[in-house]
Amino acid sequence: MNPRFDSIPLKARLLGATVLWLTLVLQTALSQAAPAAQGAAAGDAPAPQAVFVMPHGPPEGRDPFFPRSMRPYAYVAQPTQAVVVVTADLRLSGISGSAEHRLAIVNNRTFEVGEEGEVTSGSEKVRIRLLEIRADAVVIQFVSGGTRRELKLRRGV
Repeated sequence: MNPRFDSIPLKARLLGATVLWLTLVLQTALSQAAPAAQGAAAGDAPAPQAVFVMPHGPPEGRDPFFPRSMRPYAYVAQPTQAVVVVTADLRLSGISGSAEHRLAIVNNRTFEVGEEGEVTSGSEKVRIRLLEIRADAVVIQFVSGGTRRELKLRRGV
């Protein structure tokens, strides 16, 4: 080590390091705050955001690195309508209650007409609404997608 540095007391070294560190922090904070304050004072608008649009053909734009390439035009996404298909293993376990207030048990959960709730199907949960209770069947509707399904009561299983 440097003999001159070793002769300086530890407290003085720590004080010097702290002053140096505070000076650097203040300079950094002031340099970052100055442009923001100048922009706010001048009433500048926020910086514009870049917008990237994939071209549909050569007249709309080309790849700057491979100008003869047709690759950018091959992957233009076509708008499609998403079809939600709900596949769930639903079972009607029982129907009970009085004629005025019928109840149905679907996948170990009790529902009445018009009630909506989640049932477990395998390892996932599915949200259904019970629309109708018949003598030996129920009509349910999947909340996501709106698909209707009739579940029949199994006898003797």
